[in-house]
Amino acid sequence: MTQSDGRITLFTPLITAPGAADGASPDSGAGSFARVRGRAREAEAAGIDALLLHDRQSAAHDPADDPHFEAGTLAAALAVCTQTVGLVASISTEHTLPYHAARVLATADHLTAGRAGWQPLTGADPDAAANYSRIERASAAARRSRASEFVTVLTGLWDSFDDDAFRRDWESGVYFTPEKLHALDHKGEYFDVAGPLNIARPPQGHPVLVHRARDADDLALAARIADVVLLPAQDDQSPARVRESVREHARAAGRDADDITVLLDIPVDGSPGAADQLRALFDAGAADGFTLLAPAGPAGATHDAVLALAAEVRREGGGQPSAPAEATLRERLGLPRPAGRYHTA
Repeated sequence: MTQSDGRITLFTPLITAPGAADGASPDSGAGSFARVRGRAREAEAAGIDALLLHDRQSAAHDPADDPHFEAGTLAAALAVCTQTVGLVASISTEHTLPYHAARVLATADHLTAGRAGWQPLTGADPDAAANYSRIERASAAARRSRASEFVTVLTGLWDSFDDDAFRRDWESGVYFTPEKLHALDHKGEYFDVAGPLNIARPPQGHPVLVHRARDADDLALAARIADVVLLPAQDDQSPARVRESVREHARAAGRDADDITVLLDIPVDGSPGAADQLRALFDAGAADGFTLLAPAGPAGATHDAVLALAAEVRREGGGQPSAPAEATLRERLGLPRPAGRYHTA
């Protein structure tokens, strides 16, 4: 992604926990989802580009830290009650099979008309492993290798149908062109997947892949597979240098550096002038945008703090253009739509 249009990209995790105002009322069913749905709509109205839908595969030691909803299902539910915001579901590459994930994410992309994304989770969680009959503890290198192959399988499955495979020509009676359907026949170190996927190619080609890079090895993986890289600000490096490091890794992996969006984590603390500081970082080339992280405190209040900063960034943007309402998430981020691997001119 280039910064030529001057528009700051804003992501934020969607807070699903109840707020203090919810009191001791039961937090389940329609009431619980209504609260989360309202927060998603408020984030959309404030100018947030995408919501990160957290997930985990085991119970948290503190129930307040649980995600409250399975991320893929939540993305599908929010698809029909939002209009522009991207929905990025967390997917465990350790405990999820690629074919299932490909179907979930392709469905979400169709339901949202191209607003779906996903974030691979590669971290070690012994409690989750115990829930999936896996007692061995894979090394960090093995988990990254599995995640890389997971991505290869997903993108291959999403390319099962060419974009123009479905003719739906009522006069000729031709529904689709068989030659434009492709089996995957993937046989790798971790997965053996025949394919093809039984869902048409997603509107974005491939839903946007968001990866958090916590160390150098994560960064190398992100440079190979990610569309959006989430980074913590480094105290010992200038933010501009951090962004350029991502772009250098992308070029080393044979990619166009402008095909990656780099977002810096920004803890929201309510300090005056925060929007101006973000604009200054953006103008200095430190990032293509920011992930706004809610402060500690009651869920409702922290959610409101994030919205206030997002709205201020948009309001103080001057000539900052608005993304078209009908834009896909890739288009909002200035990212190219990938061609299918079987595409021919």
